[in-house]
Amino acid sequence: MNLWKRMKLAGRVLTRGADGTDMPDGIKPPKRGPATEPLQLSTVFRGVQVLQTAITGLPIVEQRGGRDLPDVSPMVLQPDVSRSRRDFIADIVASLVLDGNAFTRIVRDWKGEIVTCEMLPPQYVTVTDESDDPARPDLRFSYLGHVYTADDVVHSKFLNVPGRLRGLGPISAAREEIEAAQLARDYKAKFFTDGSNLKGYLRTSENITQEAAQQAKASWKASGEAGDIKVVGKNLEYVPLSLKPADLQFLETQKFDTTQIARLLGIPASIMLAAVDGSNLTYSNIEQSWIEFADYTLAAYTGELEEIFNRLLPRGRTAKFDWDSSQRANMSDRYTAYKTAIEAGFLTVDDVRRKEGLPALGKEEDQ
Repeated sequence: MNLWKRMKLAGRVLTRGADGTDMPDGIKPPKRGPATEPLQLSTVFRGVQVLQTAITGLPIVEQRGGRDLPDVSPMVLQPDVSRSRRDFIADIVASLVLDGNAFTRIVRDWKGEIVTCEMLPPQYVTVTDESDDPARPDLRFSYLGHVYTADDVVHSKFLNVPGRLRGLGPISAAREEIEAAQLARDYKAKFFTDGSNLKGYLRTSENITQEAAQQAKASWKASGEAGDIKVVGKNLEYVPLSLKPADLQFLETQKFDTTQIARLLGIPASIMLAAVDGSNLTYSNIEQSWIEFADYTLAAYTGELEEIFNRLLPRGRTAKFDWDSSQRANMSDRYTAYKTAIEAGFLTVDDVRRKEGLPALGKEEDQ
């Protein structure tokens, strides 16, 4: 089924109703307030952007029987006919990071053939189990007044916990640490504008009454201009609070919060542009950190994405992310590995050209 036919069918089948304007108050979800928005933290924003960029940039190949196929199905090229594949994958990654859950609705035509799919905002999806046996759940997904079964919705979880209907994400699981970082940021912003913070004080070695203290304070504040000359009373001495620039910017707190969030998201400090005390990064260490980043962080997201694409593909076909583009060190090492593979006979020149994003050679040129 070509893209134009899929879009025509999707226009008749797809009913989003995202605004919920025609829904009664008992069903319409309440509006969410901007109480704690993790993306307002620069470290969290950077972390989500890094994960989205790293995963959406990976090529996807189709396989049958463990062998790569030369062509990719339309459902893999553009799962949602109304959006690009990059935006579709980026939304799933952000949902898994921030909420720990991603819900992909599969849309079929009257023949039961998959037409398209759409990403459902996880904050508006309610998961219930109609079964009495937790080992054999019968899940229902409610979204804006519509109820779907597991055949209609692919539920992706970042961290699956037995007994929980919803998964856990790095941000939702460590909400207290994120809120603590937000409080530290807000305190730093208010430090210079909050009048309750001391900038200095008047000191005397003699006893002073409350009335005299109020009079000295009023006299000190009488001339509010910054460059004006202050005159203190008898036996009064002004003592300024001297803070280092690093203390004023709360640099140690910011460094600690950045390291904590980078560890929480599983992103190397070098990618987050964060300095770690005592670390000595060399080229080999950075290369190894990239490989560990792909194996232990990105794989958690790409594995869930592959399950979604496998639901969209015909039986016998599977989708796989190509990791060579993210784990290769440099051109020289990559070409040396290709040469070894070609000489050993388990890769051809066309296989190598396809991995490098180049067209296949003709038979005469290949020989």
